[in-house]
Amino acid sequence: MFNLFRTQPVGEAMTAREAYEAMKNGEMILVDVRTPNEWAKTGVGEGVHPISAADPNFLARLEALTDGDRRKKIGFICASGARSAQVQQILMQQGWENVVNVHDGMMGNRNAPGWIRSGLPVVPWQG
Repeated sequence: MFNLFRTQPVGEAMTAREAYEAMKNGEMILVDVRTPNEWAKTGVGEGVHPISAADPNFLARLEALTDGDRRKKIGFICASGARSAQVQQILMQQGWENVVNVHDGMMGNRNAPGWIRSGLPVVPWQG
């Protein structure tokens, strides 16, 4: 969507199902940026790395997950796609090259059903 007020480029977006397939095929790392309370309520997508965007060590944990390679394709999922879009934009501004927003998130939104309603696998969070 074109936005006259947006000054940063919009990055790649995928549905939850597309992100699951990309992750399953080894094409992308997927990170759930929600909070531990949210993970406890719904679980976490199978194969998804729970790293809360609110974690003060978020960037360090992300660097460890990608072996410091800012070119690795990495996707972000939240509840509905808003927080993950913010994370995507911030990382793009910091030089990350292949960041993807899962635009329908875990819970879905008016545009798409999300991970849970799509019937994608969920595992309990092991906090």
